[in-house]
Amino acid sequence: MKRSTATLCGLLAFSLGCGGPLVMIPGGELSGNVEPVPSDWTFSDEVENIQLETRPSDPYSVNLWGVGDGANFYVASGRGLESAWAQNIEVDPDVRLRIGENIYELRAIRTDDPQDRVQFIAGAKIKYDDFEPNEEQAETAVLYRLESR
Repeated sequence: MKRSTATLCGLLAFSLGCGGPLVMIPGGELSGNVEPVPSDWTFSDEVENIQLETRPSDPYSVNLWGVGDGANFYVASGRGLESAWAQNIEVDPDVRLRIGENIYELRAIRTDDPQDRVQFIAGAKIKYDDFEPNEEQAETAVLYRLESR
């Protein structure tokens, strides 16, 4: 029992030391291969969880769901501006997105465009098994479209 606990603690310490987020625990600067921004994000449909890094001056990264829709990539905070990462974007919209081992340097644009919301929800329903935001999420959610800097 002691050996498995020590192993688990060692793995946790290693994961936290790698900078990226660990499940629901935020991390720091993401590592990976910086790549040019793709013109088509449909490849991202194969990756359920992506990592988003905000606050370039003191990197803060989280695991999120994200939806690619051709030329656009979206992330949403169901908790609105209560999410630390969404608060960070409101101060500085420069973000880094990691999908697999690749990192894309982007700018998060907050959008209230109904068409963007339709695209995000439609993509999320397909990618995340009939995802349907509840009424509270629909009212408080903040949607960001990620674009080239």
